[in-house]
Amino acid sequence: MRSLFICIWAATVAWTSASAAEGVRPDADSRHASSAPPMVAGFDRFARHGDIDAVDGGRLLLGELSCTACHASGAADPETNATVSAITPKRGPRLHSAGRRYSQAWLADFIATPHQVKPGTTMPHLLENRSPQQRREIGHAIAAFLVDTQRADYPEIKATGANPVMFEFWKRGDADRGSEIFHTRGCVACHSSDADYVVAGANSSPVDTLLDELDPEELADMGLAGAARRVDSIPLGDLAAKYSRKSLAHFLHDPAHTRPALRMPDFKLSSNECADLAEYLLSAYSSEKLSRGEQTSSEQSSDKAANDAALVQRGRELFSELNCAACHDSSIKSAVARAKPLSAVNLVAANGCLGNSPQRPVQYSLDSVQRDAIAKAIESAKSGQPVSAKQKLDGILLASNCYGCHQRDELGGIGRYRKPYFETTGHIDLGDEGRLPPPLTGVGAKLTSTHLTNVVSGKTPPIRPYMQIQMPRFSQEVAHAVPKLFAKVDGVNTADAARVFGDTKDLADVGRELMDIGCVQCHTFAGNALPGVMGVDLSKIHSRIHPAWFEEFLLNPGGVKARTRMPTFFVDGKSPRPDLFDGDPKRQIAAMWAYLSELPKHPLPSKIEKSRADNYELAPTDQPLILRTFMPGAGTHAIAVGFPEQVHFAFDAEQVRLATIWRGRFLDAQGTWFVRFAPPAVPLGQAVVEFVEGFSFAKLDQANQAWPTASDVRFGGYRLDHDHSPVFLYDYAGLEITDRVEPLTSGNPPATHQETRLRRTLTLTSIDSAANTNPPPLWFRVHRGDRLTQINDHTMQNEAGVTIALPTSIARDAELFRGDDVTEWRLPVREFPFTIEVDYSW
Repeated sequence: MRSLFICIWAATVAWTSASAAEGVRPDADSRHASSAPPMVAGFDRFARHGDIDAVDGGRLLLGELSCTACHASGAADPETNATVSAITPKRGPRLHSAGRRYSQAWLADFIATPHQVKPGTTMPHLLENRSPQQRREIGHAIAAFLVDTQRADYPEIKATGANPVMFEFWKRGDADRGSEIFHTRGCVACHSSDADYVVAGANSSPVDTLLDELDPEELADMGLAGAARRVDSIPLGDLAAKYSRKSLAHFLHDPAHTRPALRMPDFKLSSNECADLAEYLLSAYSSEKLSRGEQTSSEQSSDKAANDAALVQRGRELFSELNCAACHDSSIKSAVARAKPLSAVNLVAANGCLGNSPQRPVQYSLDSVQRDAIAKAIESAKSGQPVSAKQKLDGILLASNCYGCHQRDELGGIGRYRKPYFETTGHIDLGDEGRLPPPLTGVGAKLTSTHLTNVVSGKTPPIRPYMQIQMPRFSQEVAHAVPKLFAKVDGVNTADAARVFGDTKDLADVGRELMDIGCVQCHTFAGNALPGVMGVDLSKIHSRIHPAWFEEFLLNPGGVKARTRMPTFFVDGKSPRPDLFDGDPKRQIAAMWAYLSELPKHPLPSKIEKSRADNYELAPTDQPLILRTFMPGAGTHAIAVGFPEQVHFAFDAEQVRLATIWRGRFLDAQGTWFVRFAPPAVPLGQAVVEFVEGFSFAKLDQANQAWPTASDVRFGGYRLDHDHSPVFLYDYAGLEITDRVEPLTSGNPPATHQETRLRRTLTLTSIDSAANTNPPPLWFRVHRGDRLTQINDHTMQNEAGVTIALPTSIARDAELFRGDDVTEWRLPVREFPFTIEVDYSW
């Protein structure tokens, strides 16, 4: 038997729409008909589409539908301690306070016809084989029994100085504030948002742009069908008919009190926030919109219904007869009738749960996909096949809907159309890595089990306070099991710092110096940062991160964490600071670890301490300067590079393109460092050239094809070259591309900066042998303008006076494309490896 009441599951944020103009579409609840199958988020998102094995999907259903509350599913072998096919049932809510929490009218209707009252519920219909009159009578009797006998008081909410509790706080809710909480704190990862709620409109990532341009067959061929698919929302039903303001606010404050499985996790809301959220939910999820001051159905009933004693007694008997205690704890001790174990279930029995007889006692409204998955899981259970640690871990992540927010091994993550609801405080653009929940791929090898336990159980403060959504609290069972399983599945190197780094005594001062290479531009240190910087706090990192992972990540960030913004500082194993420890990267990383581990005992990085200096203009003198900032032409992912030769450029890391070049003075860093909402940084020099938007490479069948507006290029960060210049790294069309820009002087004596040009060197290398034998029809856009004038056999100039030259050896292959209002100079790339040198003069 399944629970009488399905959870509100506001696990992590679902979203619907802002406006059609923003390209944002709603995720409406998909369960409408009374015969709709039960909604289990992990199954409907993955198993239904073949993204996970049907057996694993069936095991998920057996647990989430609480089938194993009645049907024993196995246990651990006491001799081998092997994990076999035991499946823990989720079970339903505790009913000790049902009489105070729920409307009696709603209880009667839900018990009589659960699938009509709440389409998509996982509560089975136990009265399908009864007449409509009998259903109404049984529902009325059990509801009277629950309302009269299950009246435990609400748990006391203790006030503190930092978290006061107002008298009758549940009456003080504000629906507008509640809507803000619902749409920003995590609820819309699982539930539909309000179509009237307007989001700020985050920039689409290149991948999301690509998804909009591909048809279903192309998505399937590229393995992107799951990423493009709309994610169903977990239905909430008519909350105003079910709850009162008081009961819903108390539930939101402590979901575990009535739902120990915590499928609806605890978002650690204050009492005032619970009142606000309850007010919004009761108006948004009501058969009729509630105005302020109106009562819910539950509030309209008296505090203690005067039910007939005979009716209550009849309800008590039915509660036992229908085996409700198998799924629900209550104050009434009732025997639980056990059904056949899964190993003995007859899959073809017409009157069984999977059968098609109208007289079967339990009706889940399963569809054929769910029924087939359950049958396969039962057959697997009969075989006695042990369940692997990976299956056990995946089962917990699926049941708790961790995949609703987090991605692991390309599975899950925030639904495509929900992403605009995930933002940073103040809407500062930190990219997807800064606003979306972090991936769980390899997390067992990264985070210590102690830290993981504290995170899952809600005992640690957030290290990403700039994210509006925060990690909720899950059950102790999950917090206890998941870290161990992550460690087992991900293969953890648990060597302590001494074994990884050696003796780190007296290294902290060097580590502090190394922080100024670039760490201070993106990270916080014990709550201190350059003004305007919002990033992961690096203090106490030794209590969170395995030392071996820390070392490996700093040596190769892109290889350890896909799509990270973290740049590569140790290029080819060489340090940008050869003067420290003879340039030994591992020793320098050991010094960083020592400094961060002892941070409270040492001064902050010098750039943070000196950041309030009077002059913020950056002037490159003896080596290039690099600044991540916002710029008009290069956008919110700009990487500006200034050279002592007084020629500079900005690289757009979002569109992966050379965006801006200019001469003279470089940039003023005051806005970037100190002003959170500063306008974009503007080049201080002159002769500023802005290049056209879009990636410079494209797969074209012919030279006269229009240049595409989107690309599936993957930016891999940058590394520092021997002279501290950045070398940008990106992958495209099976190729690895490096992109380096440097000043190039001419003349004798040395040229002035007006005569200095920039040389861009791009090297394309095949990632696999297939790219060598069957290269794509790849083109490089060299130059663009309203018109282009040929200067010589290898040089073109546009109407703005920007001159671009190629080596003569490859320029002869370049072709001109003339459109209605644009001319482009394009170079075909037919063999790999291939190097392109491009000289820019202006």
